Amino acid sequence: MYKMMLLLIVFTMLTACGTGGNSNEGSPETNDTSSGSEVTDGGQDDSDRPDDTDDTDTEESKEKLKKDLEQEGAKEGELAGQIDRQNQDFLFIVTNTKNQDVDIHFSSGKEYDYVVQDASGKTVKRLSTGMMYTQAIKELVLAPGESLEYPTTYKDVTADLSPGEYTIQFIFADSNHHATAKETFTVE
Repeated sequence: MYKMMLLLIVFTMLTACGTGGNSNEGSPETNDTSSGSEVTDGGQDDSDRPDDTDDTDTEESKEKLKKDLEQEGAKEGELAGQIDRQNQDFLFIVTNTKNQDVDIHFSSGKEYDYVVQDASGKTVKRLSTGMMYTQAIKELVLAPGESLEYPTTYKDVTADLSPGEYTIQFIFADSNHHATAKETFTVE
């Protein structure tokens, strides 16, 4: 009886060890779109994939993502995102344009992200690449007309960029609401 119980325990432990996998599977991160289309939260991070991957399904999913983003942005009363320039620095502002309080929910320490694309539309920089965020849930209420501000220095954005025209897109990381803003800038 003792041998049977021991065998059952060992078998159960071995079975449990084989059920691992990608622990990030299904968790929302940011999509890596090198085609110049807009970027949004809610998909998996494709930063580990080679840039030369030309997959038809990927192109179709990028087009669907772009259409979804356009429809989502057209919703009346959503949060509004805008970029203000202070000297050369960027200030991403997210404002509650609804007539009621909005519950903001961040699933990690990441409250926003930005993506920098070159003139050809290729993603050359992403704030969240290589970053580690706390795994703490943060919730807050944004009253009508109230804003959240996220300053980013020009120096941080342009570090390691060669001279040329670029587009920066800021993305609000709230899991319930969408806000994004884009602006073109030049590195000399």
